[in-house]
Amino acid sequence: MSLSLPQSSSEIPLGGRYKIISHLGAGGFGQTFLAEDLHLPGHPVCVLKHLKPEISNDNTLQMARRCFNTEAEVLYQLGIHEQIPRLLAHFEEDKEFYLAQEFIEGKSLTEELTEGKVWSEQYVINLLKEILHILSFVHQQQVIHRDIKPSNLIRRKKDDRIELIDFGAVKQVGTLEAIDPESGLTNVTISIGTKGYMPNEQLAGKPRFSSDIYAVGILGIQALTGVHPRHFEEDTQGEIAWHHRAAQVSPGLQVVLDRMVNYDFRSRYFDALEALEALEALEASPDSTSALPKAADRLESPTVLQHLTQFQPKNSSAGRSDRGAVESQGQEEESPITAIWLTASSESGVLQRSDLTHLTDLTHLTTQAVGRSRPHSGSTQSSSPRSSREISGAGAHGATSMVVEPHSSLRQQAWMVVGAIATVGLAYTLAQLVVPNWSEQFLNPAQTPGAVAQTGKEVLKPEAQAVEFLKQANLKMQAGESAASLKLYDQSLALKADSPEANVGRCEALNHLKRPDEAIVFCNDALAYKPNYPQALWSKGNALFLQKRQLEALKLYEEVTERKPEFAPGWVRLGMTLQALGRSAEALNALDKGIALYRNSAEAWGAKGKALLDLQRYEESMIAFNKALQLQPDDPQWLKLKEQVRSRQR
Repeated sequence: MSLSLPQSSSEIPLGGRYKIISHLGAGGFGQTFLAEDLHLPGHPVCVLKHLKPEISNDNTLQMARRCFNTEAEVLYQLGIHEQIPRLLAHFEEDKEFYLAQEFIEGKSLTEELTEGKVWSEQYVINLLKEILHILSFVHQQQVIHRDIKPSNLIRRKKDDRIELIDFGAVKQVGTLEAIDPESGLTNVTISIGTKGYMPNEQLAGKPRFSSDIYAVGILGIQALTGVHPRHFEEDTQGEIAWHHRAAQVSPGLQVVLDRMVNYDFRSRYFDALEALEALEALEASPDSTSALPKAADRLESPTVLQHLTQFQPKNSSAGRSDRGAVESQGQEEESPITAIWLTASSESGVLQRSDLTHLTDLTHLTTQAVGRSRPHSGSTQSSSPRSSREISGAGAHGATSMVVEPHSSLRQQAWMVVGAIATVGLAYTLAQLVVPNWSEQFLNPAQTPGAVAQTGKEVLKPEAQAVEFLKQANLKMQAGESAASLKLYDQSLALKADSPEANVGRCEALNHLKRPDEAIVFCNDALAYKPNYPQALWSKGNALFLQKRQLEALKLYEEVTERKPEFAPGWVRLGMTLQALGRSAEALNALDKGIALYRNSAEAWGAKGKALLDLQRYEESMIAFNKALQLQPDDPQWLKLKEQVRSRQR
């Protein structure tokens, strides 16, 4: 399929009102563009879908037209849901079809569901529930989505809620469908969907409501395992084998997900409402959830932490734990000791192990884990409150606390008391083994030197080592050695994962290596630890720019220049983005501000030359390109543009 604009040789707006800004994507049945609506004040942007069915004669054109109008009516109806984009208009032009839809500012779940990143159980449950809430409405309208996947789930920037997009009008043009409301079966004869998220009956061209449930279940397993669906294995029965990759998941959630992704559509939940009820029943039954310290330990991504509390009720104890823990780690200097923390499950009395990178306030950590062990259900069906009492044990750093349920047996309670005491004793003993005189150093941090003596040699503490690796990484970046800097940033983060500077450095190194998808993850991590950090906003903007998401990048650069007006790279990238969007005069103003702050940026002078060239100010453009080539000799981009200036001056 050609990716040329539908109005490539004409400046006349499509439908008399839509001016295309940029190309967003393409599929097997059409293309998607970002466009301005010239009929509305301020020319707001919208998403314009260009549908180009294969028309062989008048009969197929008439059928395509009927299908298009029918699907448009469905999209208008679906758009009344607050988490589905509104259809703004639909029209036909030159035997081709167009849909104008609401533009959703945000990021797709593709950025969050990265390989190797494992989400906590409670966060996955919250995500699945939100998707199923939207999908329940869709199924009630007798519509099957058919293409639920991370890229079709947008986390809105304004409130972090999920928006479900792409309802398949592009894929259905030319295919008249009738849905049986009882079976959920359509007469579609071609397979529509995405490999990995599409079950076998959908691959055969016979999707059901439960086909959407399969895709949602796959998303949940992907989040819990950090494994992309293309790498999923099957057992001897043809079912997805994933339990061994997610030992932290409770048996109750395993059962729900297994049913969602069952090979036989008849064994799955019938539709989204039934699956949603199963998840809500799971949360309402405390016995069906695992001891959460195991799941909490798997919460590795600050991107997850950033959104963890948004679905929690105001009074939920689960909503106050992990995010606060990360922020406190960024504010307090901590003893870099790895300890073994033993916690007792208040249900089973079984001692569980979890590694803690930092040992600071054992009371806070233990209480935190207890608060997380009973996720509060956000649904209308909630379990009745239970009374509990607290057992405390004295330790080196104060009291450790543990919740004991009234119905626990005396033997269970006794084991839990033993576990609480063992926690402090074992942690203290291990700490003494790892760092001599640890208790004195911990209780008197002012007396702790920057290095500790081991066998007569002075060895840097991990925090100091992390800083040293960070310095070396920054030097490598300045020297243009992005791959080498990446390894050093990794070493720094291995010692101090909550360093905003190391995370943003790694983000920019990945940008230099043209790996923007990975870069965004680390910029998000930096922003989770240090909100509104200008360098992180700038580097994330660079990643978005590489992804050709100029409008999103533009907003970040504007925020950077507002928060840190003396930051020259912010003005330069703002100018480059404005230039890419065809706003050369504004670009020139921003670039001049950047050059005034730092005159030796070849990138800034080159971008200025391009803006002046577009404004037909050729003499000034030549001066700018000469300056860029003086700073960066023989750059092919500037040499080519300089030749363009010469040709236009002749």
